[in-house]
Amino acid sequence: MKSIALLVAVCAAICVSCGSSEPPTTGTPTTFDHVCDKANEGKRLSLEGYLGFPEEFKERDSDVVLRLRNDPKATENIVGVVTNFGAEKNQVDKPGKSFSDADLKVHTTDGKVVGYTDKVKVSGTLGFPTALATVEFKCRLDNPLIESSAP
Repeated sequence: MKSIALLVAVCAAICVSCGSSEPPTTGTPTTFDHVCDKANEGKRLSLEGYLGFPEEFKERDSDVVLRLRNDPKATENIVGVVTNFGAEKNQVDKPGKSFSDADLKVHTTDGKVVGYTDKVKVSGTLGFPTALATVEFKCRLDNPLIESSAP
C-alpha cells in the first residue's frame, strides 16, 4: 500500500511539473508557520530555508520533490519543492544510487550551485499532496524559482 501511495505522489508531482509552461516568478514572502494555510493554495509564495533530498526516489525518475526546511536538520514544518534533475537553473544534479544531503547540488536561478547547508529563497505555486500520498510535508511549491540567499 505504501508503494502505491508513493507512486501516486510521484505521478502527481510529474503531472504538476510537466504541466507548468509558465516561467517561474518570485512569490509573495511567507513563513513556515503559514505557508501551508489552505487559503494559499494556487498562490505564488516565497520561503527562505534549506533544501534537502527525500529519503529515496527511483533511479529512472526525471523529477524529485526536495524538502525545504527552516533549518537543515528540521523534522517539522517541511515543505516539498517539485523540481527536475538536471544542470539548468532551478534544477538539481542527480546523485548516485547511494546518497545523502551532503551530495545535494542545486542550480539556482542566479547561476550558483548550492548545497544543503546553503540558505535559499524558493518561490513556487502552493499545492497540496493527494490524500493517498504518504509524505512528511503538508504542502509543496511547484514550478520553483530557486535563488541563493545572502549570508
